Amino acid sequence: MRTGRGRFGAVGGPRRNRGRRFDLGRSASGRAGRSRDPQGRGSLIGGWLFLLVLSIGAYFASRLPPPEKPVTGELHGAAAASDGDSLRLAGRRVRIEGIDAPEIGQSCRRGKDDWDCGAEARRQLASLVDATTTRCRLHGRDRYGRDLGICESGGRDIGRAMVLSGHAVSYGLYRAEEEAARERRAGLWSGDFVRPQEWRRTNGRPAETPHRADDWLELIARWIENEVRTVAERIIGDG
Repeated sequence: MRTGRGRFGAVGGPRRNRGRRFDLGRSASGRAGRSRDPQGRGSLIGGWLFLLVLSIGAYFASRLPPPEKPVTGELHGAAAASDGDSLRLAGRRVRIEGIDAPEIGQSCRRGKDDWDCGAEARRQLASLVDATTTRCRLHGRDRYGRDLGICESGGRDIGRAMVLSGHAVSYGLYRAEEEAARERRAGLWSGDFVRPQEWRRTNGRPAETPHRADDWLELIARWIENEVRTVAERIIGDG
């Protein structure tokens, strides 16, 4: 009897131990599972908070007036439009500073119809400089040897007028004007278009950096703006 009880006790003991080990393992894994979830959610929340802070900083930084570059020269006379954002003036090539217009050959879309927005931008610039004296205050040259300049014709800032009419976009300057054109759905904003810098990249054209935006804040602000707009459009579309 004692031997039987001993054998019974030996068999029963491990069963109780296995049960305790199983319970312990289950509770440990449960605790581990619960501890991993808050960490994952915390990382996600932290990432969104970082993006929010970055967005706010980039927004306010992009609204600060850019510092004036040293003037390297001035040109005046009759000008001819080469495309939507560059001129021939006094025998020199002048790239209008702070804007970017659709390239010659670039098409945009309104509804189901394509339109030659590159040629239209050139016509708009030509109308601004036609039959009047154009003056450009130069601020050095770009990587392709063109003079960079803030130009005015007939008392109007040409770059500002191009962006306000929706025939060009901000490229280091005139961000408020771009927002105004977008709200009015003027020019390019009346339909769908690819920003000129992106069109150049995907069509094998020479790259160009934003004027007065060699700092990274302009690039970050533009990226965040595009990402937020894409997400908002998806949400509205799903709704």
